Amino acid sequence: MRRMSLLFAAVSISLLAFSQSTETDEALLARTRSLYDAPFARQLVSFDCALQFDWKQHFLDTLGVVPPDAVPTIQRLQVIQHRVFVDRSGAVVSEIPKATDLSGVPHGEDLEKVLQDFASAGINAWLPFAINEILPIKPTKFTVKREDAGYKVVMAGSNVSATLTLLPDMRIANVKSELPESLHFITDFVSGPNGYLLQSVKVGPGTGDQNKSNARFDYTFQNVQGFQLPATAAVTQYASGEKWFYTLTDCKTMTGIKVNVRAPNP
Repeated sequence: MRRMSLLFAAVSISLLAFSQSTETDEALLARTRSLYDAPFARQLVSFDCALQFDWKQHFLDTLGVVPPDAVPTIQRLQVIQHRVFVDRSGAVVSEIPKATDLSGVPHGEDLEKVLQDFASAGINAWLPFAINEILPIKPTKFTVKREDAGYKVVMAGSNVSATLTLLPDMRIANVKSELPESLHFITDFVSGPNGYLLQSVKVGPGTGDQNKSNARFDYTFQNVQGFQLPATAAVTQYASGEKWFYTLTDCKTMTGIKVNVRAPNP
């Protein structure tokens, strides 16, 4: 009888420990998520800003000189005004008030398209952190393993397979993703008034050598109606050495409360 009591106690303790471990992992994830500044996880619906880009400085940074034959093109491109609109689905850069006819400007159309592509890419690289969707989201399953250097979070779900390494202060240090695509990225965060802000992220293919990165994205931030939004962004291509640096000004936000509407019964 005593042996049965001890066995029952041992099983009860094991089940209790398992339950506490599961709750601890979930509580740890919730606490970790709360440490990050994610405006789109709060009441930010969208924002749009004027986009400032210095073509002359870009040529100086890239080539070290402005070729004389490029001056007319630069002058024509510099007067074009842009705004970027951002919501949870991504960033869209547009000319205002309408698209400019650059058919007679040497390389003008190509350069304008490249600017819009890189400017959008810079915001889109920040967006998953602004939505707070890098950390596991239900129904994705996850496990948390405590290590000397911090924590390791292993995620597995529908079209999701990734491993996150967190520092002891819960900042994400790197991510290795197999699904939805094989890639890795290395991140640095700074402390802001509302939590951790993404300072930089380096992205590369595969999950092996993390020194092999294709691009780097760097950010500074500004306060816009209580939200920390990018003030500057820089996109660096390692293969070409090009750096696309731009500034966001005159930002306007749209806020609201997310409401889940239940579909009517058939």
